[in-house]
Amino acid sequence: MTPPPKPRPGRARRRQLVAPLLVALFLVTACSSGGGDKAENAAGGSGGTTAGATGGNSGSSPSASVNPAQVTVTPADAAVGVDVVTPVVVEIGEGDKLQSVKLTNSRDEEVDGKLQDDGKTWKPDVPFTFGSKYTVTAVAVNTANQPTTAVASFTTVSNDNKITASFYPDNGQTVGVGQPVSIKFNAPVKDKAAVEKALTVTATPSVQGSWHWFGSQRVDYRPKEYWPVSTQVKVDLNLRGIDAGNGAKFEQFKSFTFKVSDTKTVSVVDVDTKTMKVYKNDQVVKEIPITSGEVPNYATWGGKMVVMEKYEKTRMNSQTVGLGDEYDIDDVPWAVRTTTSGTFVHGNYWADPASTFGKQNTSHGCVSMAPDNAKWFYDNAAMPGDIVDVVNAKERVVSPDNGYGDWNLTWEAWVQGSAVQG
Repeated sequence: MTPPPKPRPGRARRRQLVAPLLVALFLVTACSSGGGDKAENAAGGSGGTTAGATGGNSGSSPSASVNPAQVTVTPADAAVGVDVVTPVVVEIGEGDKLQSVKLTNSRDEEVDGKLQDDGKTWKPDVPFTFGSKYTVTAVAVNTANQPTTAVASFTTVSNDNKITASFYPDNGQTVGVGQPVSIKFNAPVKDKAAVEKALTVTATPSVQGSWHWFGSQRVDYRPKEYWPVSTQVKVDLNLRGIDAGNGAKFEQFKSFTFKVSDTKTVSVVDVDTKTMKVYKNDQVVKEIPITSGEVPNYATWGGKMVVMEKYEKTRMNSQTVGLGDEYDIDDVPWAVRTTTSGTFVHGNYWADPASTFGKQNTSHGCVSMAPDNAKWFYDNAAMPGDIVDVVNAKERVVSPDNGYGDWNLTWEAWVQGSAVQG
């Protein structure tokens, strides 16, 4: 039998770049099947290896006139210390087609992802984790539909200096129209712009909103105006692999959702009239006699505050807010916190109701009322995220980072606090 003709010398084969997997936080490595060269398997695996010239096929012999499919994946097989943001690059021969890409973790669980519409690029749904081993299997076919398989295992870089983020509202929570999204970090963030770009807020219906940094360990997001009622909000923390700018890298890649209440609730405390009017969807539903901070020593903060948390009963001790031995009261009923520094709206059982509520301001900075009115407020106007707005105050406006005083900044001042301008 006459042997098949050999390819003519000098017959060059062009390669076409399939495409980096363009997920900002994705990592991978190289592959090799059959006689691939592993000389570049140093940390990071910058080199690639090729399957197709020898071995790596499904067993059928290529036609004399059809070369086997060429598949090259970079970084190289057996690479270690691969950065989680390193892209995977797959090259195939001209005329070849990338048929599939599959990735599995060390437990042989498949990593979710999909082949893109161009038939050449595969993208994962979620970035890989630090210090973990994965295997990538890429299959390409030539013009005769004969497959070549390239397989590579790789290990990602460890993350000994990690930084984490906590967030509020909690996942699945329902909040009032004034609740900002607040992200706090366990270490200072130097590269605020990189971190902010990895945080996204999607609201339905859509809103105009912006992030604002308070120092280097807290960033809040709020709309220009209060959230529309019934808004659904999804927040993505696509942080994994991002360097905070101080050598510490994030590992989190997660999302959380919350819902805005079906009712807009705003309570307006008037220091002059010593009343609190509760508005539901901009209509007054109740007016309550109150007492606020005694002037001038204990005047209540002015401005907009957001309900943070509440207790059916709590102990209030003046030493916890830097007021020495002024008071120590057990079982304060229906206590609703509105600032980190210790401002509450609460029930008051120790004052004379006939001469106090609606008559004079006698507190140490809190807003208090008769216990039955405090319970009504607790039950009907004190959802986390509801607004308490103190007007005609004799004290300065509460700082925007004292609790969730975000609304005390103008929109222009708010957007200036973003690390991403323009």
